[in-house]
Amino acid sequence: MIWDNELNDRKRAILRSIINDYIQSAQPVGSRTIARKHELGLGSATIRNEMADLEELGYITQPHTSAGRIPSDKGYRFYVEHLMEIHSLEREEMVKIKEAMEERIDELNQLFRRASIIISSITGYTSVVMTPQLKRAAIKSVQLVHVDEKRTLVVVVAGIGVVQNKLVKHDYVLNDDTLLQKLSAALNSIMTGKTIDEITVPMITELQHQIKAPDQIVYPVLQAVGECVRKIESTEVYTEGIINILNHPEFSDLLKAREILELLKEEDILADLVKGSPSKHHFDFKIGSENEINQLKDLSIITTVYGREGQDLGTIGVIGPTRMAYGKVVSAIQYMRDLLDREIIRIFGDNS
Repeated sequence: MIWDNELNDRKRAILRSIINDYIQSAQPVGSRTIARKHELGLGSATIRNEMADLEELGYITQPHTSAGRIPSDKGYRFYVEHLMEIHSLEREEMVKIKEAMEERIDELNQLFRRASIIISSITGYTSVVMTPQLKRAAIKSVQLVHVDEKRTLVVVVAGIGVVQNKLVKHDYVLNDDTLLQKLSAALNSIMTGKTIDEITVPMITELQHQIKAPDQIVYPVLQAVGECVRKIESTEVYTEGIINILNHPEFSDLLKAREILELLKEEDILADLVKGSPSKHHFDFKIGSENEINQLKDLSIITTVYGREGQDLGTIGVIGPTRMAYGKVVSAIQYMRDLLDREIIRIFGDNS
């Protein structure tokens, strides 16, 4: 930024104090508070003068006359790039995360869902985990489950441990699951290890010939298999703690909060918010007005990528008020990212 060298050490120390205090209290911060709480070696008058300069430069604002100051989006941006201290998580928090991740998980979608739940619990904000876009996923198995005489559950497992299912309604009347067992065995014999575009019409014709399965059930099942594979190959977004927005005083206006909650429930919007993260081991910050959607101007979004270097990278992030505890959030995401990386390597290794 062109203003990186705009602040001397004294102004930086005062700005850090204002932001840290405001993050904790959600109340405007005055010069006397800074002089009393922080050992800066400065009197209230000197701090007031420096705060006036910081306000003129756009790093802090005064919500109303005679009030203290609060950080601006520019102030937060300077903070995360130059002043933020990233502390290790508390031991109790690390134990909580490790214990929650300890149970062996062999399905990636379960892993991502659990990661989202844990991050929201640790930070107190809204978590977002976007899965990698898996190209040309190979089918590991297809299972057909008899629900009733005209409904069948199709379950597709990809070779990388992702599971999708779809309930199929068909015109063919099934009185038992004998035909489904034969059809499932035949499907696995031709599909296992193949991608969906490697499965040809002659293969399907041969399958029908072998088991004498009627079109009324074969084609709906094949269509469902294709839909499951397309879901596996597309990205999914797991969120947790959207309602946590209501815990912060910035969103005490219920109409404003409702508008934000409705937006955060839209998967496409969430995907747009967190996509485009930087390279591995770096973090991306979208602070307040840096968000393109006007209704989200009071929120900050922190994201990073996880997964195997160079391929299959997904995104993990946290959404909260601009007054979020940036240092703690970065620590929590970083710790979870490392755990996700290890689990993904294990699962991919098991299924390579």
